[in-house]
Amino acid sequence: MSHEPTPPGGPVSAGGSLVVVTGDVVTSRRFVDLEGLLAGLEDALAGVEAAEPGVHALRRTERDVFLGVYGDLGVALTAALRLRLATDGLVLPTVDGVDEPVELRLGIGVVAGPEGTDSPASSALRAATERARQALAAAERLPMSRTWPDSLRSRCAAADPTLAAAVNAHLLLQDQLLARLDARDRRALLGLLDGERQVDIAAALGVTQPAIARRIRVRGSLALHRAVEELRLATRPSDTAPPAI
Repeated sequence: MSHEPTPPGGPVSAGGSLVVVTGDVVTSRRFVDLEGLLAGLEDALAGVEAAEPGVHALRRTERDVFLGVYGDLGVALTAALRLRLATDGLVLPTVDGVDEPVELRLGIGVVAGPEGTDSPASSALRAATERARQALAAAERLPMSRTWPDSLRSRCAAADPTLAAAVNAHLLLQDQLLARLDARDRRALLGLLDGERQVDIAAALGVTQPAIARRIRVRGSLALHRAVEELRLATRPSDTAPPAI
């Protein structure tokens, strides 16, 4: 049975990139409360979709596997970062008799967006989905190698090797920084992504504004936020034609 999203009538994306983000729960079968796991995952996906709507909504496709489609790389990478934060606070019992946090693993597939009738949306979507699945498999395999950091949770596959390398370099460092953030750092990062003022983030964490300003600058939350903002600005589709000369 196919779980790929069905394109609506007409192109999914009017040029630019078509990006599929897929993922699953790391070592999902260790968790004994499958109902609680899937309910928590559904809530996490709904939160990310509300913040970063996709061309096709981010949703669960089977068991703990999920998929969303985006019309621009910057939005997709922002959604990917939000996904890495989305299960914070979801801690469930495992087969070892201890409670462990739920963590998500991601694969990102990028293809050129369909333009006109010569590049049907369905073909581009299938290609992007296949690349995303390949990337997800790599995100599962690579951390088991001694030559890759065990913090790696995200991987990208694209036809353009330069693009794939650039995105993977970003994801590699993002995953490493995320692994070093504590719960307060991650809450601060989510606040930055949501556009909260530093004073409001500080109030939510019960600290002063100067304390949160220093924390986000020193510990990595601000760097992670700025990184996805740079990518978002660089890949944003142009809504208007350039002025005539």
